[in-house]
Amino acid sequence: MQIAGISAGRKGKATDTLVRAVLAGTGLKVNLISLSGKLIRPCEACNGCVKTNRCIIKDDFQIVYEKLQQADGFVFGAPTYWNHMNAKGQSFWERACFSGRHNALFPLKGKIAVAVGIDGYQGTGEYVIADLKRYFEDARIAMLGSIAAQGEFACFSCGFGSTCPVGGFAELYPLGTPITPERTPSICNQLPHLDGVPAHARDIRSKAYDLGALLAKKVTKQ
Repeated sequence: MQIAGISAGRKGKATDTLVRAVLAGTGLKVNLISLSGKLIRPCEACNGCVKTNRCIIKDDFQIVYEKLQQADGFVFGAPTYWNHMNAKGQSFWERACFSGRHNALFPLKGKIAVAVGIDGYQGTGEYVIADLKRYFEDARIAMLGSIAAQGEFACFSCGFGSTCPVGGFAELYPLGTPITPERTPSICNQLPHLDGVPAHARDIRSKAYDLGALLAKKVTKQ
C-alpha cells in the first residue's frame, strides 16, 4: 500500500509539517510532494482534456496528479489566503476535477483522503477544509477526516512583522513585540498568542498521528 502526501504550502512551515505528521502516523510507504517551487497553472477550460481525461497544459501538474492516481490514499494540505485555499492548491484541484469528470470517468473515484487546513489566526482551517471537501465530492473521493492548525504568517519572517501595522503579526501581538520562537505558531506550539491553552492543545502531533493511523487502517481494510 502507498500513501501520497501533497503540501500546497511553504516548505518547512505548518502545512508541510502537519502533512508530514499525518503521513508518519500511517506507518506505510509514503510519497510526499511539495507544490512549493512547482508550476501549477490554473485551469483554462480549453476542453483539451475531454477525449482523454488528461490535462494538456504543460507544467508540473500531471506529474503530481499521477502520484495521486497511483496511491491507495492521500493527504492534501494547504494554507488559507484571503479566506480561501491558496491559489496553488485551488489550481491543482480545478484541473484535477475538470479533466477527470468528462464522460463520468472520475480517475480518483474511491480514493480515501485526509484534508489538512492551515490558517494564521485561530487554527480552524475552515476555509481550506470547506474548499477541499467540495473538490473531493466532485472528484468522488471519500474524505476520511480533516485536521487543522495555526501556522505562521509570512510576516513572522519578512523582517518587518513586528512594526508593520497591517501585517498578520499585528493581528496577534501589539506592535513592537519582538518575534521569538515562543511567539511563533507551529504544530507543537499552537495559539501562542493566547493564554490558558492546555498543553495537549498546544501540540497537535499526536492528533495527526492518530488520523494517519486511521487512514492506514481504512486503506488496508484492517
